[in-house]
Amino acid sequence: MSRFKEFLARLRQGVRDSDRDRLAAVLELNRALADARDLQELLVKLLDEAVQLFRAERGFAILRGEGEEFRVAAARSLDRESVQRPGKKVSSTVVRRCLDSRQGVFLQDAQEGEFGAAQSIADIKLRSVLCMPLLAGSHCLGCIYLDHRFQAAVFQEADLPWLQAFADQAAIAVHLHRLLEDNRAHAAAVEQQNHALQQSIQRAPSGPEPVPRRDQLRFEYPEICGESPALLRSLAVLDRVMDAVFPVLLVGESGTGKELAARALWAHGPRAGRPFIAVNVAAITPSLLESELFGHVRGAFTGADRDRVGLLQQADGGVLFLDEVTELDPGVQVKLLRFLEDRLVRPVGANQTTSVDLRIISATNRDPAAEVDRGAFRRDLYYRLAVVTVELPPLRVRASDIPMLVQRFLADAARARGGTPVRPTEQLLLALARRPWPGNLRELRNELVRLDAFAEDGAEVGVELLGTGGSGRGPAAGAASLALDDVEAAAIEAALRATGGNKAEAARLLGISRRALYNKLDRRR
Repeated sequence: MSRFKEFLARLRQGVRDSDRDRLAAVLELNRALADARDLQELLVKLLDEAVQLFRAERGFAILRGEGEEFRVAAARSLDRESVQRPGKKVSSTVVRRCLDSRQGVFLQDAQEGEFGAAQSIADIKLRSVLCMPLLAGSHCLGCIYLDHRFQAAVFQEADLPWLQAFADQAAIAVHLHRLLEDNRAHAAAVEQQNHALQQSIQRAPSGPEPVPRRDQLRFEYPEICGESPALLRSLAVLDRVMDAVFPVLLVGESGTGKELAARALWAHGPRAGRPFIAVNVAAITPSLLESELFGHVRGAFTGADRDRVGLLQQADGGVLFLDEVTELDPGVQVKLLRFLEDRLVRPVGANQTTSVDLRIISATNRDPAAEVDRGAFRRDLYYRLAVVTVELPPLRVRASDIPMLVQRFLADAARARGGTPVRPTEQLLLALARRPWPGNLRELRNELVRLDAFAEDGAEVGVELLGTGGSGRGPAAGAASLALDDVEAAAIEAALRATGGNKAEAARLLGISRRALYNKLDRRR
């Protein structure tokens, strides 16, 4: 029967009082190792505990490399301090015997017996040595090495099964950390390759790039209106990444339809029917954003009077859309990167993690590469989120889409008020096509909603009702004799008439908040 089996049999019969502290330490070590952030921290925790429990002077964690090589990965003293130049402080003879035999080495006095003649033991003047291999299946990963230079018989044979229990825990932890590191390195390499591939796909070729037709796309994208070459190229990229699971970064000026593209990826992809959660990270203070994304447990901070499920868990199985992602606080960037690596969510104040399966689609109106270069956005997070980048064109480079967009937005406005769409004149369409539209689709839609509010139901509308400079603040021509307050009052009355007195809907048509509408109505009384 092996020493460890004898040890387990003795535990089943009852633990001696002298062993209770060690058993408690072994159990506590499980929790400490699980909480370790990296392999180095894990080994330090294990050695500090082992040195104390086995009355050693020093402890060394030795990991095996290729062939006959090994290295001291961590070394700790009785004072819980690092040992300087640890590679020169261990007996290579003892370490080699332990690694090659895959058996523990126990020396009550290293100066005597077969090891006494070893040069490494003589140089270090070792007395007591206890060394145990780290075994994971058929592999010997290294060993735990304890010694005392000044006293013989510090260790006893009864210490062997206890150290083996430590070594077995360490072997499992080391093996898992190595697997995680290998997976992270592999994932990072794949992401960089994917990013480089996507950049090469999006880089303009030497000749003219072919423009796909709408009927050549796999999906119709009814929510995205237009047939300009710039838009169709973006839709073609959406087509290619629709069925993938990796993150997508949408880049474009404010108002170019990035959320529409994100919803299209969700609605036509394999996660349709599952949650679609959208959050503008720039609209949430950094102190609240971590809780918003990851959730929190009751008592995690002042005001946390109940458990809260974060957006990451709410989007489980579906899609999480992170708008203005380059505005993320640096601390939240680190936590999001960690989530992307292991897909585990730990709510603020919690000890337990939850596995989450979702697709992240992010968006920004900034140049993400420039944000990385100036240090505002983490490069590793950028590579994680921008496996594929889709650029949404501004309205000024897709002016040919404006007539189609005008028809769409006027029809939406008429549907909202339950009436007949107004009819734009050719002069109005030309005037709209000439404007720069810095606010892009959002600005155009708001202008047309206001224009619809001024026009009679189903009437033909021309440039006389068009807002000046694209600001949409009321009629320009034909209303020069009206004071600003009169124009505002007319717009409010038209909006209320169009919505049957529904103030919330009228505020939406006017492009203002409901509270702002109430304030304007109060001033008119």
